[in-house]
Amino acid sequence: MVLYQLRPEYLISGLFSLFFVIISLIVGVLLILKYFRYKQSNFLLVGLTWIGMVSVWYPSAINVIYLPITGGSIPDVLFMGIGMGLIPITTFIWMIAFTGLLYKEKQKLILLIFGILSALIEILFFYFLLTEPSVVGKVVSPVDATWSLPITLYQIAAILMVLITGILIWKESLKSSDPEVRLKAKLLLAAVFSFVTGSILEIFSYVSIILLIISRLILISAAIEFYLGWILPEWIKNRLLKES
Repeated sequence: MVLYQLRPEYLISGLFSLFFVIISLIVGVLLILKYFRYKQSNFLLVGLTWIGMVSVWYPSAINVIYLPITGGSIPDVLFMGIGMGLIPITTFIWMIAFTGLLYKEKQKLILLIFGILSALIEILFFYFLLTEPSVVGKVVSPVDATWSLPITLYQIAAILMVLITGILIWKESLKSSDPEVRLKAKLLLAAVFSFVTGSILEIFSYVSIILLIISRLILISAAIEFYLGWILPEWIKNRLLKES
């Protein structure tokens, strides 16, 4: 099988990407299903946000399945399009959820600014991807791509936005007298820091397979923490509140 002809580090990276993506899709879908049950838009928004935020790992996961079937990788343009194309949309969806929670009175203005920026970035990304892909980045293996400086800077900005907004939600939640709300805020903050840490380690994962595995495990923990930050099962809530 072609899959097992990959270099060990590529195979491990692809399999861990697949594992992370499967868990993340489950988390996102479970959150979205809560929207249909409780009719609370935040569940829909945060579910779509998590599904979109992990899209960087989709191409790697797809190739792990695609390679054994076809004997080749998905086209480079499709690889980069999937890996980055959802991020501007995702950041906008997250800002809808975030401003609905904390800045309702300024929501329209904030969303107008983010909407224009996101649309501009999306248009420019796909324009260069389809006309001059090297401006966007380069696929260097069936499971990885290197991004150009502008794309890398945008990715860093998106990570910082997640970090800052996550901290703001946590700080606001600490004012609540409800211990469950404060616990969920701590779990959400843990998810944010895990996601940021895992994403940063991912940048340096080329150094060793061990670092790659650690970064993916941290990202997987971020998915679980993110889920618990929004939907906290009773048995976990009771145990954590008892220990705190």
